[in-house]
Amino acid sequence: MTESTSQANMMFDFAAIRAQARPSTTVDRSAINADSKWIAKRESRPSCRAPSPKVITGPPKTLYLPRLCNTDDIASVLIVRRESPWDTYHPVVTYDGAGKVTIATRCSRPSRMVAIRKYPKQDTRRLIGRFGRLQHRNVLSLLECYLDVDFAYFLVDDLALTLGHLIACPTIRPAEFELGCIMVQVLNGVSYLSTFGLTHPSLTCHDILFGLDGVVKIARLEWCVDCTAAQAEATYIAAIPSIVMQLMIRDDKDVATNDMLSGSPIKSNIVQFLNAAKGEPSLFVLKQQPLVAERHHSISDLMSLARATLHLSEIRNEN
Repeated sequence: MTESTSQANMMFDFAAIRAQARPSTTVDRSAINADSKWIAKRESRPSCRAPSPKVITGPPKTLYLPRLCNTDDIASVLIVRRESPWDTYHPVVTYDGAGKVTIATRCSRPSRMVAIRKYPKQDTRRLIGRFGRLQHRNVLSLLECYLDVDFAYFLVDDLALTLGHLIACPTIRPAEFELGCIMVQVLNGVSYLSTFGLTHPSLTCHDILFGLDGVVKIARLEWCVDCTAAQAEATYIAAIPSIVMQLMIRDDKDVATNDMLSGSPIKSNIVQFLNAAKGEPSLFVLKQQPLVAERHHSISDLMSLARATLHLSEIRNEN
């Protein structure tokens, strides 16, 4: 095929192409009618209506901030509810941990667990007045109060053990670094209480909570009595050697440890700490001793000790 023939066959109908490019003036009336019916039907649906408000049933509940602490700082006052805690929580188990404590779950959210302590209602004003504003890592915190007919219930920190559980395990004795980590937390807690003029008449290991995360907290706050800061400090310093001895000596047959702590020539941080406590220094000076130098300790150092204590305590209870 020649070139002239090829060019003759390549002919385009430009008029037809232009006609197709122009917008059609023909209107499909049936399509418009169908779209109008669909739009009218869609607009008639109640999809854009606001949701109905939530309806709460049951008796009214009172929430108020009582002025029991003689303070104008509302945020520092414990929140009190005039209702039974068992309207909100379900009790699971009650045990002795520096006083009776009930572990409970929230009725609407069973995965959330809390610790609840019960006190006679006549002690409510005193407990809130003394301890409603206390906030310290090493002192038991009162988180919330429920006033029932005859009793007051306080939501508190949930710690599974006391140092009393630790000393009841004859096969467990804290190492020196573990003892130091325990005692620095005890000293921090009692120092804080001393600033408020609050002291335990006789603080023992059974009055000190021990958490599985290694946290130590002073408990049995209802036993505290009012005094001056100096009197509180002196009382706590006098109790410190006894607490150390309870943690280190399991019975009278523990001769080696007893001799070491009774003033033998053996030099150790424990002996230095006890000698300093007998010299009746201030709590500030006592916290400078090498055994309890805070920079050397982390609460995570106590986690294995707490786990072992819990495990052996459960075995002992089963037997």
